[in-house]
Amino acid sequence: MAGGNAGVSVSATVLSKNSCKFQGSVAIALAFGNISPASATPATASASLAFSCGGASPSVTYALNQDSGMYKAGPNANRMKHATQAAYLPYTLTITPSSGTVAKNATQSVTVSGSVAPADFQDATAGVYADTVVITLNP
Repeated sequence: MAGGNAGVSVSATVLSKNSCKFQGSVAIALAFGNISPASATPATASASLAFSCGGASPSVTYALNQDSGMYKAGPNANRMKHATQAAYLPYTLTITPSSGTVAKNATQSVTVSGSVAPADFQDATAGVYADTVVITLNP
């Protein structure tokens, strides 16, 4: 009778002693409004998010990340999708500051900014475009 070997995968996740959470409404709108194809300047929009962190430490290091949206063309390649056609409108999304240190229980505000380059909207199909991006906050 022959013996055998078995592999055992072992893993664990150690959670932070600190935690962070968004304050107020966690659904914000980044509205570019009406974009004229004749414009030579980027279409821009911005909105604010606020959060606070608590826990065992007097200050907390945080990081905010975005998932590039529902219609991404790849990592950091956000795209909005046309409401009725198979057309997409690329855009950039930045979070400022995207990481840092905040004092325990202090409110930290960050700005979510978006930009659509003229080269992307000047020949775009007319209509309404939209996307949904998830922003993750980690202590």
